[in-house]
Amino acid sequence: MAKIKITPRLIGTLSQSYYKEFCDQHGYGYTSLERIHENGIKDGVLKFKKGFNRIMVKLPEEIVSEVKKISTPSNSSILRPSFVYDFLACKVGNDWKGGDIINVKNKKDFYWVDVKTGRTELTPNQISTLKNLTIPLYRFRVPTPLISSKEVTIYWDKVDSKYLSRFDYLDLKRT
Repeated sequence: MAKIKITPRLIGTLSQSYYKEFCDQHGYGYTSLERIHENGIKDGVLKFKKGFNRIMVKLPEEIVSEVKKISTPSNSSILRPSFVYDFLACKVGNDWKGGDIINVKNKKDFYWVDVKTGRTELTPNQISTLKNLTIPLYRFRVPTPLISSKEVTIYWDKVDSKYLSRFDYLDLKRT
């Protein structure tokens, strides 16, 4: 038998696991920015996960440059890259059964996602990046990941100019 300590990293990992399960239950595929950065976008196509399935999704031409830019590490570290957000999500539905089919999606089907635990807010870097986004950003917040019940309460809120108004001290341009 072994025991592990409850650490901030474990709690963050649990929150990301809840996000991934949320995607599976609610018809979203997801891919991490790290995965996009490492594998690139080949012929405008990305591989998204949904549960145990892998879904090849053709990106709309108008978002390819934004996806490349946002999936570039915000630091210059090769061994410990840092990404401004966690995931790119895509609405794929619950009826998709797998295979190598490329789904052509619309821009409105894509979302940037950052997973937060507790009452954690976006960082100044995340907030300043918002002004350059054309794909909406959603904050996926798990207030209490260490619970033992049959359901987990999560908050899935769109981050927009109303959110930015709380951060006037950063002197950001509003879009």
